Amino acid sequence: MSKPAIALYLGESYATIGLFDTSQKNQPAPLFEKSIFLPQVSLKNLLIQTKVKVQEFFTDSEAPIPVYIVTKYLDRLKQFRLGGSISQVILKGFENSYTLSDSKCLSLAAAQLIISLEPENCNEEFFTQELDRIKKINPDLNKVVISVPEESITSTQLELIHNFFSTAGLKIFSCTSPHNQNNLRKTLLNAGSEGTKEEIINDLKEILGENTLPSFFCKDRFEAQFENCELFTSANNFLAQYIKSNNCEHGAFFDIESLKFISLQKLNVWQSPWGAIPIDHFRYSELSIHPFSEVKLDHLSLLQIDSSLHQLEPGPVVAGRAIKPLVIDMFYDELLQNELAKSLFSQLAQENLKQKVQNLFSVLQKGQKNPSLATQISEVKKNILETLYSELQFHSHTEKTLVFGPLTDVFMPLKEKNKMNILAKPFSWTEEIMRAASTKASL
Repeated sequence: MSKPAIALYLGESYATIGLFDTSQKNQPAPLFEKSIFLPQVSLKNLLIQTKVKVQEFFTDSEAPIPVYIVTKYLDRLKQFRLGGSISQVILKGFENSYTLSDSKCLSLAAAQLIISLEPENCNEEFFTQELDRIKKINPDLNKVVISVPEESITSTQLELIHNFFSTAGLKIFSCTSPHNQNNLRKTLLNAGSEGTKEEIINDLKEILGENTLPSFFCKDRFEAQFENCELFTSANNFLAQYIKSNNCEHGAFFDIESLKFISLQKLNVWQSPWGAIPIDHFRYSELSIHPFSEVKLDHLSLLQIDSSLHQLEPGPVVAGRAIKPLVIDMFYDELLQNELAKSLFSQLAQENLKQKVQNLFSVLQKGQKNPSLATQISEVKKNILETLYSELQFHSHTEKTLVFGPLTDVFMPLKEKNKMNILAKPFSWTEEIMRAASTKASL
């Protein structure tokens, strides 16, 4: 009997989905596979297309469908302060204590939504007044972080706090060691990213059915129960496991939205935008070139790559809407032969888009005011590739490096592979996700 299963990679800017029949003994090819550029097509739209295929290929289309997810989607939150819909119950005098050693980091709690508790005031009347106050500030408040040291109040008082907020309909996140700033930060991040995780799960269940069985890759396996903060390391940990399965110690991953070097060295503290957070993860480093960095003229009217800005939306010119050329746009000719690019960017092969890309770079090139210092776009492109090769050599030293990812053929042309000690392998998000899920299921 056929058994449907779905593999989903959900990145910051794009998603790739594959529908499989897991009743086959050998590793099956996807019955249906599709990639979308998220600023243009929603995840819901992709899931609707997949649902149609489920009904087409499987007679029992209402059976529970396992969905295995590797995600980088929560990286979208890295530029934001969090906590706008979260209250925090903390001892009076310790408000926002998690920022004491990280004052320059993004915040995880809104100060006006904090409930400062004195043990002698721990009663239902006090919490009713405080909840009324903060609900006036944000009527949509729906989560509370309870970070009161257990030794500071009685078990009866702690039970009262939990019962009060549970009855009020707020989702409760507890930190039993709020004196540990890293643990408190972790609990606040779990609460702050809850809405994004629930949005993904709700989309899956709304389109594919309430009995859909989503599981996310966390640490080293797919899990249905996990801490939300683990989703920030989902994709990198998955890629590290892939590197390990190929008997390499490190690898370089080339993708539409990231070029990075991943090591199998493990770390137990993540230096997040919100401060240090205890999460097991593999060491990685973004390479100096980002595909979504803008190509522009600097204050001297010379061509440069803006290293401070990664434009996920509206995306590159090759996506069809943008008017600011990005690094990835310089590789237009190579993208024409790339499977992921052709799937993501439906207008890629159109002559008017090709002309638009050429015109934008021509304007930049001609805008350089000093002919003796002017640089051709072809030279910038060559410098990008040379920089990437040099960085790989620096990171890997003399050891063999696994080079893989959807854009390997764009940033690592075949003629260059022989110059380095590398192992280049084809990579498919959906097939590797399903292989990993099948391996764990058989253990």
